[in-house]
Parts: sequence; C-alpha cells; structure tokens
Amino acid sequence: MKKIIFGMICLMLCACVIFTACAEKDEVLDDTANTEVTDEIPEDVPIVTEEEELPVFEYDFSSKGATLVAYNGADEEVVLEEKPIRMKKEKQKKTITEEIVNKDGTVSTVEKTVEETVIVPTEYELVAIDDGVFQGNTTVKKIVIPDTVKEIGEACFQNCTALEEVVLPASLEAIEMLTFHGCSALTTLAIPEKVEKIGLFAFGDYFAQIPWYENLGGESVIVGDGILLKYNGYATNVSYTDEVKKVAYYAFLETPVKTVKFTDSVKEINSLAIYRTDATILLPEGSALVSSLKLNGVKVDTYTVAE
Repeated sequence: MKKIIFGMICLMLCACVIFTACAEKDEVLDDTANTEVTDEIPEDVPIVTEEEELPVFEYDFSSKGATLVAYNGADEEVVLEEKPIRMKKEKQKKTITEEIVNKDGTVSTVEKTVEETVIVPTEYELVAIDDGVFQGNTTVKKIVIPDTVKEIGEACFQNCTALEEVVLPASLEAIEMLTFHGCSALTTLAIPEKVEKIGLFAFGDYFAQIPWYENLGGESVIVGDGILLKYNGYATNVSYTDEVKKVAYYAFLETPVKTVKFTDSVKEINSLAIYRTDATILLPEGSALVSSLKLNGVKVDTYTVAE
C-alpha cells in the first residue's frame, strides 16, 4: 500500500513540472507576438547616404597661390581660371547696439564691438598644376592655361589620347618628364620663351613620338631659352653658336652627323642627345660637361678656343 501511495505522489509531481514548463513557453510566445515592429533606425547605426559628386576642379591653396591637383570633368575644351575662388572662414569685427534697463527704469543704448566668423569668397592666383592632373583623360581636346601658371608637373597630360592643342603659359620655365608622352593626337603646341628645361621623354619615346614633335620643321629646332630640341638636317659636321644653351634628348636621333660642335655657352647636354647616331661632341677645353658625358658613354673631344 505504501508503494502505491509513493507512486501516485511521484506522478503528481511530474505532472506539475510539465504544466509549469508549458505555461512559461506560452508566456514567451505571447510576449513575442506583442512585440511592436517599427521602421526606426537605432541611433548608433550610421545612415549611408549617396556619394557626393566631386567638383570638376580641385585645388590646394597656400600663401603662394592655388595649385590644381585634380580634374574630374569630361569637357572637350578646358580653360583654366586665372583666379580660382576659395570659400574661406574669416573672423570679422562688427559693432552692435544693446539696450540696457537702468535702475530708475529708463532704457539706454550702448555700442559694443563683437567678433564673428563669416564665410568670405577669396581669390587665389593659379600658379601651378600638379603631377598627372589630366593623365589618361580621353575626352579633352584643347586645354588653355593662364599666364599666371609657372609650374606644370610631371606626366601632366600623359596619355591624353584626344588632346589636339595645349596653350602653355608665357611664364612657364620647365616642361617636365613625360608631360606630353602618349598624346597621340597633339599637333598644336608653342614652347614659351622662358622654358629652360625639357624633361626626359616629354614628347614621347623612340617608338612613339607625338605628331607635333614629328612634324617640327627647320634644320635645327631651337625652343625656349636656347634649347636645341631637334636636328632635321643632313650635314655630317654641325656647329652651333652661343644661341644654344642646352641640348635635349633625341636631338640628333638617327641623323648622319659625325661631329657636333658647341661653344662654352652650352651648359647641359642630355646623354641621349645623339642616341642611335655615330657622332662625336666637340666642346671647348675645360668644359665641365666632358667628364659627365664620357661617363654616360658619349664620344667627346675638345678643341682650343682662340683668344
């Protein structure tokens, strides 16, 4: 009899446990069903917006002026502004009038000077164009650069395959390395008189010279401030006067010259000036260029300058 009673008690305890578990499960389901679903985004989740459109021209501004660092347009003709505008924060002082209530109830006014921050459009002179700004552009056909620009960076127009004309500034002093390399449509270009330097492969390499360079006429093409850019003649012995100050790369590329004579006015001769040409450079005795040219494998000889 005791065993029967003990078994009934165990059965009752098991039934209580099962009933309690079911009740808790139903309560959880009810809470889930009653949970309100909203479209609100929690404050800690960042909101993704559409990417802002880049400006056509991007500049760096300094005390020296503005430098063009990027071009994001797709125009066929680009005319750079001489004075780009920067929206600049400035602190300004202004006078305001305040009313003061006196102890006797009368009102008086006083003027005081306060300082406030305002946004002011400020002009900067465009003085430079950074390296590779137009590099790889396939839409621009003409670029006009204002005379305020004194520096144009390396490879600035490299591989601009649609580019036909560039108007360079009169103040430009150097054409850097690879500037017009790969400009397969460029036919119109004038080298300013102040240019003192032509960088390596500025107008292309041996396998692909740009049309403007290929079409240069005249026996000796001297550009800028006395730079011998290209020799188109057929003479075997060539002499130059003081007008030549520097000799660019490929100046005598595959020409029949045997000797090229320069005066002591020449200050720089690129080691590739007589590339693929069996020529000897003649320089005055004591010229500082002799040793450097010989180190680069250029045949050099000297001559005595008559008093």
